[in-house]
Amino acid sequence: MEGRLNYDERLIEELWRVYGTQLNDFLQSLLRPNPRLYLRLIDPKLRDSFLEKYDFFKSDEDFEEAIYAEVKGPNKVEEHEGKVIVDKRTAESVMLGANVYAPGVLKVLAKTGETVSVVSENGVLVAEGKLVNEGTLIVRVENSLYSAPRISELEEVIEGKAYSQGKASMYVARLLDPRPGELIADMTAAPGGKLTHAAQLEPKARVIGFDRTTEKVKKVKALVRRMGLKNVEVYKADSRYLYEDFGLREVDKVIIDPPCSNLGVRPKVYDKKTIKDVLDLAQYQRQFLNAAYKILKKGGALIYSTCTVTLKENEEVINDERFEVEYQLRFHPHISGLTGFFIARLVKK
Repeated sequence: MEGRLNYDERLIEELWRVYGTQLNDFLQSLLRPNPRLYLRLIDPKLRDSFLEKYDFFKSDEDFEEAIYAEVKGPNKVEEHEGKVIVDKRTAESVMLGANVYAPGVLKVLAKTGETVSVVSENGVLVAEGKLVNEGTLIVRVENSLYSAPRISELEEVIEGKAYSQGKASMYVARLLDPRPGELIADMTAAPGGKLTHAAQLEPKARVIGFDRTTEKVKKVKALVRRMGLKNVEVYKADSRYLYEDFGLREVDKVIIDPPCSNLGVRPKVYDKKTIKDVLDLAQYQRQFLNAAYKILKKGGALIYSTCTVTLKENEEVINDERFEVEYQLRFHPHISGLTGFFIARLVKK
């Protein structure tokens, strides 16, 4: 993979268990973005006016609240003498046309006013643009490897009327199927996409989100306020101990989207992981499943989801005799065009 995907032999073997002879197709797909960039509208009734205002958006075929813009590319990007080196996360955003801001810059090898190349720290050329140094804006990108609308800059996104969320992720709240009067707990709520989607689908459900990080809790609360959702509460807590520390009992439905190896996320300018990373994460993920069992009522439903593709973090985690698996769903990026994603719906026996 041009040296960009550094996975040890045992992790490759683990991926082979899933993909077999399609493994190379899967790995190659990780270097490219999804062909569609999705937004979730908080009020689907705004869709027609939104599509009229922004002619680059189209309605999704499945979800009334989902719209998308097509991602174009790959485009030809010229290399310049001046360079701006950026971190992995910034490079993967800039690859799709985002501007370069100060927090993501590692090194500037040019003078203000020059046309520069934007390069990831491992040497991947992702864009070109003007070095401006206007406050936190460092490079105004003029041409990128792939091109898509800068959705984070749309006023509707800033105001909370729309939210950037991949379609695979949208299946979580849809499959959760929230109903009026239900108590729903999102054990890993940040950044808030699945939490707010569940609340949006059923305003008469009580939706509680948890995260152990103060800063993330603040951001999720701010998102909930911007969206105007009245049926959401967000608390700081270690979700592995909600039964003991928070006194949570008899919950109707639970969402778990635990920390994972992110092997399905794309585009990747580079990635480095070992089988140990996967094994450690799988052990951590089981702790959330144990906690969910304690707080769920008998017959309560659990949606478990990850943006990774290994059996060890997915099927082998949910293989638990305390739950009945109602169904499982996988998205493979080289087949579906979506993020590599796993979703399972479990019911407490």
